[in-house]
Amino acid sequence: MAARDYVLNNFGWKLASVVVAILIWMTINSNIENPETHSSSTLSRHLPVMVEKAPWDVRGFVLTPAEAEVTIRAEERVLDNLKMSDVDVSVNLTDVTDARSFRKKVIVRTPPNVVVTKVEPDEVTVERVSSAESTNDHKNPN
Repeated sequence: MAARDYVLNNFGWKLASVVVAILIWMTINSNIENPETHSSSTLSRHLPVMVEKAPWDVRGFVLTPAEAEVTIRAEERVLDNLKMSDVDVSVNLTDVTDARSFRKKVIVRTPPNVVVTKVEPDEVTVERVSSAESTNDHKNPN
C-alpha cells in the first residue's frame, strides 16, 4: 500500500478525529485555572494565637504577642463565604520540654482554596507559667 493510500484511506474519520481532539484540547485548556484570569482579593485580620498542647499537659503558657496579623488571598466568592473561625492560628507546644521561655513559629491553617500570604509576627515568645498565673493573665481587668 502506497503512502498516499495510508493518508486517504478513511480520510473522513481521520479528519473528524483531529477536529474532535482539537476541540477537547481547547476545552480543557480554557478551563484550567490561571491565577491571572480569576479575580482574587486579599483580606487581613488580627486573630488570636491558640496553643496546641497535649491533653495531659497541665502547664500554663502565655504568648507574646497573643495575636497575629494574618493576610490571606482567595477568589472573591470564597472570601465572601469565609468565616474567620475557618482560619486557625496556633503554636504547637506538644514537643516542649521544661524550657521557661522560648520562641515558636506561628502556624496558620486555612480552607483549601485560601492562600496565606503573610503572617506578622511569624514567631511568638512563649513563656511557661503556673496554671494560676495563666488564668489570671486572661481575665478581663474590668
